[in-house]
Amino acid sequence: MNDNKVWLVTGASKGLGLELVKHLLEKGFRVAATSRDASKITLKDDNLLPLSMEVVNEENVKEGIDKAIKHFGKLDVVVNNAGYGLLGGIEELSDEEIRNVFDVNIFGVLNVLKAVLPIFRRQKSGRILNIASVSGSVSAPATGIYSAAKAAVIQLSEALAKEAEEFGVKVVAVCPGGFRTDFLDKSSMVTPENEIADYALVRNVIKRFEELNKNQGGDPKKAAEVFIKLAEMEQPPVRFYMGSDALRMMAKKMNEISTSIEENKQLSHETDY
Repeated sequence: MNDNKVWLVTGASKGLGLELVKHLLEKGFRVAATSRDASKITLKDDNLLPLSMEVVNEENVKEGIDKAIKHFGKLDVVVNNAGYGLLGGIEELSDEEIRNVFDVNIFGVLNVLKAVLPIFRRQKSGRILNIASVSGSVSAPATGIYSAAKAAVIQLSEALAKEAEEFGVKVVAVCPGGFRTDFLDKSSMVTPENEIADYALVRNVIKRFEELNKNQGGDPKKAAEVFIKLAEMEQPPVRFYMGSDALRMMAKKMNEISTSIEENKQLSHETDY
């Protein structure tokens, strides 16, 4: 039924990653599931290979992927899911806080991509699902740095989709809205160590996110099934917005952009020779 496909899922100890691994195993897929600490992946299944992987460490990523291929003999689908959120005003976030988010959410993704692309290129096949966010297309107060990181995931995915197409490799930037996982817990969503009290709007936005925790509208089990469908599509979308809330946000954003372009069209043309 699943053609004996082998999946690699990063960030698999919790959230959407964990739900996806559970669903894949139920469907009979073989799965290499990674976390910074493999002991946190407590699932037991003959088709599961838990791996400790620091996605920010290029050599460690290569070692992990080599172990997966040695264990299963091949690799078919890669899900770049490892990442975490950061909420805070641009001014109040430290250089370290910002760089850490980019290290995991961008450079971690790139490390995995650079390790698997030679494999997919040689075998002339492969599927890559890069987990971005609707926040990568719709930013708001307190989400600026996280949105910037996820926007980068979307854009590099779109470029890679074109670059890898001739090798039979398909790439999807998956942009979820809110799903009822632990993503808004303090273990996954970081706030500034040094808050600036003047930013009342930022504080209110963060409070609303805290109130939304465990009340999001998306079902992670249904998301797991959609991930599988995306990986099995002959021509998957390069950018996929997942969840009705994500679609509502994008409809509003697209209308805002369209209106702004139309209102400022003449000014744009004034720069032409």
